[in-house]
Order: sequence, then structure tokens, then C-alpha cells
Amino acid sequence: MNCTFLSVAAATVFTFAETCVAQDKAITADGSSTVEPITSAVTAEFVKTHPDVRVSVGVSGTSGGFRRFLVGETDISNASRAIKKEEIEKAAKAGIEYLECLVAFDGLTIAVAKNTEIFGKDKPVLTMGELELLWSREAEGVVTSWKHLGSRFADAKIVLSGAASTSGTFDFLTEVVNHKAGDTRADYFATEEDQVLAEQTSKNVHALTYFGYAFYLHNQERVQPIAIDPRRTCVDAPADILAQVNEKRAKNGKKPIANGEGDPAGVLPDVDTIGSNAYQPLTRPLFVYVNKKSAARAEVKDLLNFYLDEKHIGNREFVLDVGYVTAQRRLRDASRAIFSGMIPGSAFGGEFGKLTPALIAEKYTAHAKAAATPSEASGKK
Repeated sequence: MNCTFLSVAAATVFTFAETCVAQDKAITADGSSTVEPITSAVTAEFVKTHPDVRVSVGVSGTSGGFRRFLVGETDISNASRAIKKEEIEKAAKAGIEYLECLVAFDGLTIAVAKNTEIFGKDKPVLTMGELELLWSREAEGVVTSWKHLGSRFADAKIVLSGAASTSGTFDFLTEVVNHKAGDTRADYFATEEDQVLAEQTSKNVHALTYFGYAFYLHNQERVQPIAIDPRRTCVDAPADILAQVNEKRAKNGKKPIANGEGDPAGVLPDVDTIGSNAYQPLTRPLFVYVNKKSAARAEVKDLLNFYLDEKHIGNREFVLDVGYVTAQRRLRDASRAIFSGMIPGSAFGGEFGKLTPALIAEKYTAHAKAAATPSEASGKK
């Protein structure tokens, strides 16, 4: 299924429906461009049997979607990361209670052109140490050639693009790679339009970008994924370059990046490696957050029950068709329990980039079994 077609088809349905339904049958969703394809796919199916309901699905990015959600402008917020601590606090102040529904898993994909020349004759692979050196805030103005990452890279200008700062994908990558959400070099092209990232990268043999796995799948003729080696000690940067970066890092109170021996041996993102959590540390859960007050409305309740049904989030082909991987059955059951039990708050207390798959499962299933208390409603654990 083509993501672009899905969005157009869904928009057509919504526009037609808009002329036929009352305002109180309207459902508003906004947020992540990564989660939008699956939400739009589900919604397109839902409105076929619920023609009296109008659903709009916007793409303001995860952070942009939460800004609207936390002032009560939307019923549903698509998110490619768990809700942040500051967002939890804003919800509490605004009196917004929400239900955290995990719907699928994604592998954040680092991509280059099909005919990339960045790696010479070697297969495209990056270690987490190399990714940190590349995307470090302190690398700006210093790490400007691919050769500055090490001898196996091309002697060519670095060209970077990726998610805008309103994106959950941006938050996730910066948190996982640079240890702090939002901490990154700024000299790259940023946008919420993932299709633009794929198209631009495909035209430059020295370009690199990142987005959700779905956008790689729908652009396989344009770009290829990079295998990820989770080691941070496997770096071979020129000593003078590393010294300049580390001097800046020391001033900013950060640990130095150190060279280390070893041959990179990464894992590519695919259905199996994402599903088995072998693609680490860039595998992540995807969510829809539902305003608890909105969930009391029949049309919202019907939509979410439809969304969380095994025919959808449990259907491997359906989820894969929009570019993602089904969550484990116990997580799908937990998501349904949270919605049906109206259990408010977040399982993760504002954390999202440092959670292992095992910890995600432990915290989320525990949250699903919890009785609603004031502390949970505020998202505090």
C-alpha cells in the first residue's frame, strides 16, 4: 500500500464526509508523520462502516501534535515517541487526562542514495560512535567531510538532512545518538516531509538522512538503509578532528568521543530485525494518545476499538503494508486494556530514548494492570 495514496484517499473520504455529518461526529487527530500512515489506513477502513463520522488526520510532528493535544484542540495525538516529562506536566496543569495506546513498532532508518559513494566499495554501515561523532552539536563546522569520520569514508563534503525539531523522530534520534533530546548539529536540512527527505537524498551520492522504516519501504527504488553497529567504541576518526570536537564537548560538560579498534558489523532494519529487537538501539514503539474526555464519545470509542482490534494492530500484513511491525501480543493486549479500562497517564514517566525492549514491555504491561490513581493520571511513577 502506498503511503501517499493512503493519505490522498483518506483525505478524499474525509472531505466528502465533512459535508454530510454534524460537528459533534467529528474526530481530530494530529501529530507524527511516522504514525500518520497507520492511523490514516485504519481511519480509511473505519469510515467505510461509519459514514456519519468525519475524521481529520494532520501532520504537525509529534511535538507539534502534543502542543495541540495538551490544550484540548485534538482528540488523538499520533506520536513516534512516548510523551515527555514537560508534556506530562503541561497535561496535569491543563487538566488533560490521556490514554497511552501502543500500536506498532518501527525501526528508525538511516538512509543514503542507492548509488551512494560515502562508503567507497564497502557496504553502508555506521557504528553508534560514528553516528554520535557525525550528529554531535560540537561536530558542526569541524566534521565537514566524510573522511573526518575515518579512513574508510569518502573524501567528500557531508550533506545531511532529517526530521524537524517538532518531530518525535528528531527527539528519538537525538536522545539515542547524542544522549539528550534536541542535542544535535544544526547545519542540516530539516523537514516534516519525509518523502522530500527520500527524494533529495536519492539525488546526491554524498547525502545521508533519517526517517521511519515505512518511508524507506516506499522509497526502496530511491534510497538504501545503513546497517547499524551498536558499539560506540568502534571509531577511527583523524586525531586532530577528534581533538577539536572533544575540546568543544569538554566545555559543554560532555564525555569525549574516543577512537577504538574493530571492524563495523551492523544490522539492517527489516521486519525480522525490528520484530525481534535485533535492530538496536533504533527500534522504537509507536503510539496514539487519546484524550480521556474524548474517549467517552461513542464515535471516538468506536474508532479506537476498531484501531486496537487484532484485525488491525494484530494483523502482520496490514501493519507491514503501511511500513511497520506488529507489537508483541502482550503489548497489544495491554494497549486494549488501557483503553477499555480508561487507565490514564504514561507507563514511561517521560522517558523514551533509553528504554530497552524488555523495559518497555515490563513498564507498559504493568501500567495496563494498574488501577487509576492521581499519580498515574499525572504520568508520575
